[in-house]
Amino acid sequence: MNLPIRHSGAALLVVLLLLILGGLGWFLQQTPTQAIRNGQHQATAQALAEAREALLGYAAYYPESNSNPPAEAHPRAGFVPGHLPCPDTGNALGNEGAEAGSCGGKGVSALGHFPWRSLGVPPPRDGAGECLWYAVSGNYKANPKADLLNPDADALFAIVAANGTVLADQVVAVLFSPGPTLPGQPRQYTDGECRWNYDAHHFLERLNGVDNGAPDAAPDAISRFIVAEPDAAFNDRLLWITRDELFARVNARLPPDALFAGNYPDDADALALTQRVAACLMRFGEHTPRHRLPWAAPLNLTAAAPETFHFDRFADAKDLLAGRAPYSVGRSQKILAGDLLPGCPVSDPTHSACRLLVKDACPDFLPVAGRPDGGSYNSHNGWWDKWKDHLFYVVAPGFAPDAAAAADCDITPDACLQIGGHAYAAAVIFAGAPQAGQTREGTSAKMQVSNYLEGENAITLQTGGRKLERAGNDRIACIAYNAATTPGFRLVADCG
Repeated sequence: MNLPIRHSGAALLVVLLLLILGGLGWFLQQTPTQAIRNGQHQATAQALAEAREALLGYAAYYPESNSNPPAEAHPRAGFVPGHLPCPDTGNALGNEGAEAGSCGGKGVSALGHFPWRSLGVPPPRDGAGECLWYAVSGNYKANPKADLLNPDADALFAIVAANGTVLADQVVAVLFSPGPTLPGQPRQYTDGECRWNYDAHHFLERLNGVDNGAPDAAPDAISRFIVAEPDAAFNDRLLWITRDELFARVNARLPPDALFAGNYPDDADALALTQRVAACLMRFGEHTPRHRLPWAAPLNLTAAAPETFHFDRFADAKDLLAGRAPYSVGRSQKILAGDLLPGCPVSDPTHSACRLLVKDACPDFLPVAGRPDGGSYNSHNGWWDKWKDHLFYVVAPGFAPDAAAAADCDITPDACLQIGGHAYAAAVIFAGAPQAGQTREGTSAKMQVSNYLEGENAITLQTGGRKLERAGNDRIACIAYNAATTPGFRLVADCG
């Protein structure tokens, strides 16, 4: 016999209610766990993001924060934006989170606790309550400083996926969330923040031959860090900063009229630096008895990393007419015996007294070397030093140190440089941002002039000759000479 319709409907409601209650019970059992996981994930993401922002702020404001005692009107020349702090590599209890005063050798990358105390932020913790770890590229750390710091300076980190795919290269800094303790990680629980434990392998893991806890300890070496889905043997989470992101932040906070306010200096700033270098070389010629200019420094710098681009490697080479702008000119001084560098010993052409691009020899150099007031610091620690791989120099044979007499370019044009229909004694060239087909990644690429200069400029620097031009985004400053005037040399911006 069939049930009445109303009884059948009631039965269906009871069944539906039981299903709802059952589902609700399952939901109530599952949601807290999932909510906890979501909260932990969010806490980790927030900690990494806040730490990343603090690092970018440190880099952008490094000159103001680190080099401007009250007695000084301007930051020191050596303290240019773009530097990153050392990690906390081992501090006494109560001082955890302070950046190390120095972390490893020059050009060597470093790993340690995130230096939250030095950055003026609370210790950022991931979803497991662990403090973050941090790795900094050896070419961008604040101490010891590398010899180049510009958008072509190599970052030394690459981020890879579990399948080996490179997710990011030219990475300057990496932040690590260590996550919960895994088997084989004896983490210490002591007083103070961050548990006072500095063994990275108690927090970070290895996977597929990549060790997140051990960057390469060689100068200028590329270190890889790995990203993967968490499992029973790996739970690191990473966030990083690329070289382009770093310089974008530096650029964003500089006022429009700041020196080199951008990833690359604009035309005016690039030309200003080029002119100052040319003015120093010209000043040397003015103080020599026969009005000669110095030889160039070699294009191919052979010193091993991390000393490859040290300022003293930019020393003039005998008989070299085209190369890099010389920082020291002892070999030219030996021939000319000028009065600008009287302490330069004949027997030691690379002696410190043979340096030209310093305040004593070229006091006007400092305003574009990092000290607008001229300052009291050698220019090798300023903007010239950080961009010196971009500067090239050519001297005409009629004005080389061993030339018999200063050439009259109108009478003997072959003894002079030819630029835009005009004759010059010498020229300094600044290479702008890489053009299509140019790469400057790695030391060997930085030795190739064709990766910096274009047109006749690249040809002359590579193969010799006397012809230059305003080519591509090269900026050029020329030195003219007129024997009828005293001292005879004249600086020509953009080669006129």
